[in-house]
Amino acid sequence: MGTNYYAVRNRPTTQEPIHIGKSSIGWMFNFQSHNEPWEQPPVVWNTFKQVKDWLKKYTVDSNEFVIIDEYDEIIPYEDFIQLVEDKQNDTHCRSNPDNFSYARNVDGYRFSDEDFC
Repeated sequence: MGTNYYAVRNRPTTQEPIHIGKSSIGWMFNFQSHNEPWEQPPVVWNTFKQVKDWLKKYTVDSNEFVIIDEYDEIIPYEDFIQLVEDKQNDTHCRSNPDNFSYARNVDGYRFSDEDFC
């Protein structure tokens, strides 16, 4: 069982949600890589630092986006980062030998280039 997380505009829009990634039981958080420099705002993240910086800039500093889960619940930035860090530090999740079989290892964080749900 897992939960997907998205960044969505904090106003009515026809823009598609931006898939941040998925949290699944027994796995470290799996981020969706993005390389869309043409988007407004540009969405380029392939490291955890890039994800954190982008989310902070657009959800905390400008309030232009909000983080939601697949159940349409708003997740505050700090809570989302804590969720990722908790999974990152969970010894059960870290010991899963398949963590990087299905995702790239980027500084110890999981990133997938292909779309997934």
